[in-house]
Amino acid sequence: MGDVLIDACGWVALIDGSFNIDLALSQIIGPPHFILIDLVLEELEDIEASRPRGKKLMLDLLLQRSTLIEYSTMHTDDALLEVASERKIPILTIDSNLKRRALEVGLGIVEVTQGKNIRLVNGL
Repeated sequence: MGDVLIDACGWVALIDGSFNIDLALSQIIGPPHFILIDLVLEELEDIEASRPRGKKLMLDLLLQRSTLIEYSTMHTDDALLEVASERKIPILTIDSNLKRRALEVGLGIVEVTQGKNIRLVNGL
């Protein structure tokens, strides 16, 4: 199974890109299993609350398919980098600062590009 750590903006991009999540991720990491930290879940819930009814983020699906990790309160990006490093898994994100930081410490990222492409970029 291909574990991938979820960042809020990465999940939003995946949903807004109308990807077949299983197919898109299976092609690059194997059958996906999501790792979700509570800090990111809170961000996603806030984002979803401000979206129109027809543009929901499929949080029920995400929760069903995820291992939820409670994390001490810290900056979300710092927590994501720590969890990804401990578990040696890539982060699904489109955040340029988080991508840069992850790659600098040798972590992989899964990114949505041009709205319809998804790719794995390995750390340095």
